[in-house]
Amino acid sequence: MIRFIFFLVFICLFIVSVSQPKPFHNKNCIKINPLGGAAASIPISIERFFFKNYFSLGGNYTLISNKSGSGQSTYNNHGFVIMPQVRHYFYSDSITGVSIFVGSYYTYEEYYNTTLDRYSNPINGTVKGKGAGVIFGSQWFLKNGFILDFYVGPGYTEYIRNNNYDNNVAKGGFLVSFTGPKNTGTKIKLGLSIGYSF
Repeated sequence: MIRFIFFLVFICLFIVSVSQPKPFHNKNCIKINPLGGAAASIPISIERFFFKNYFSLGGNYTLISNKSGSGQSTYNNHGFVIMPQVRHYFYSDSITGVSIFVGSYYTYEEYYNTTLDRYSNPINGTVKGKGAGVIFGSQWFLKNGFILDFYVGPGYTEYIRNNNYDNNVAKGGFLVSFTGPKNTGTKIKLGLSIGYSF
């Protein structure tokens, strides 16, 4: 599945490589997902443009930390996600400030949670995941260097978890429902960020 995704990325990049956007913005960007705080996470991303802004390399780093409940309803969760990206911007409009791109990503994830049994003994769970996918999106370069970035695309992630990893939404609350159950398979990757270019 991952080979198919990389093949699809190569085909997309080849097809759109004849289009050439105009360089009308700065080459460095730093962004943050404004919805991250609602899920007890801090998602930060950086991006660097190359080749007259036709291509960019970047990455997202998300730190997750959440503690909730007490007694048997205790649910403590922490972890991180690393997601490097490569993008090709095949359309840019210097008047509206919009650039449209196609890209690919690789993701590595680690999560650790702790719940309590009826005797208040800790139950420690771990899960690790890796995967890849394709993204399509647009980035708006607004006045004064501000940025609005949005993307969506399919991907495949494989997770390995121990038997104690708890996906109980009643204990995990919004955090677990937001990050989704850690089951191997095809997933839709969705991203929204605001930032600044310099």
